[in-house]
Amino acid sequence: MVGELPEDSPALVKEVEDLPESVTEMVWSAERKLDEDPDAALQIIQKALQQQPNNPEAQALLPVAEEKFIKRVYESGGISPKSVPQLKVSPSDLTTAQIDPQEGFVLSRINGSWDIQSILSICPFREADCLRMIKKLMERGIVEIK
Repeated sequence: MVGELPEDSPALVKEVEDLPESVTEMVWSAERKLDEDPDAALQIIQKALQQQPNNPEAQALLPVAEEKFIKRVYESGGISPKSVPQLKVSPSDLTTAQIDPQEGFVLSRINGSWDIQSILSICPFREADCLRMIKKLMERGIVEIK
């Protein structure tokens, strides 16, 4: 019938079931993910705040999630405030990479001599957002920590 899922698609059903629909559900979902996956929790909170910028529960949870994410990155991400990121690709290769404007701004501050702490101090983004961008650039093979 129209609107029914095939019986052999349990993963699709799980994704739909796990998708929070309201801001309140997003906040609850983020709270449950805080300890095991602070990156996911942070993304959910940010989506909730996009929908309801003045939601007090999401606003209160944001700094907690950011703190847990930052701690996790520094503990397990191979990144420390004193780490010096370097470009791993040539500037000409960057023209074909799909880099959003915020990532481009962070990338433009990576010069091989400034450490993470210095880069964070001059970026207009929140520390957690900037670290997420640096981590993403590392995962994509554009930046490395030496």
